[in-house]
Amino acid sequence: MTLIGFGLFWIRDAQGPDDDGPHKLTAPSTMSFATYYRAGDPADPDLATEDPKKLEWHEMEKPTEIAVSYSDELVDNVDTSDMGAAQDALQRAGNSKRFSVTGGYGRFNNPELALAYYFELVGDKLREATDKAPGHVVSSLGVEEDTEADSLEGDAVMRCADLRVDNWDDDNPATETTVCGWADYATVGVVTPYDGTFGLTTEEAAELTGHVRSEMRVEN
Repeated sequence: MTLIGFGLFWIRDAQGPDDDGPHKLTAPSTMSFATYYRAGDPADPDLATEDPKKLEWHEMEKPTEIAVSYSDELVDNVDTSDMGAAQDALQRAGNSKRFSVTGGYGRFNNPELALAYYFELVGDKLREATDKAPGHVVSSLGVEEDTEADSLEGDAVMRCADLRVDNWDDDNPATETTVCGWADYATVGVVTPYDGTFGLTTEEAAELTGHVRSEMRVEN
């Protein structure tokens, strides 16, 4: 895997967020901040990496990883272990509001490095989805940049990156949205959102990500 924009990723001089103790990520069947339904199985064991050196380099003890998709329309029997298939199934349900979460929980000694790793993982999954979907191509996932959101509770790092999806079909314009993620010492997650045929702005995606973190993150 190639770390997206790692040449421009620098660890800040600040000490980072405060450590508020052990937490884990859950995948509730619905979200309380808006109408969203979970699609398929909330757990995805296939996400777990088999490269302990990579985890060690990113200062992570081997995390319990999770992948889950949500839509504002109830969609059953979606295989969330395949991000591309999950997004395609949600697309077929109509131009609904939807998002996928790729993350993990455990012990992250450097939240910023952990978040960089998960952006890398999402980038790889998006490229795999591109290879399987002849109707579109993911042309670019930009460099992550520090972001803030009113919905982000407590201490956490938040970063966002632009995602552009170019369609081979001239009748369908390119789609742009923003991918945002958070990390603290116990949890990390990257949220890939879509809003019908239109993407979300950085502010909208950041606020969504803060709400998702609040819904999924619980004391362990």
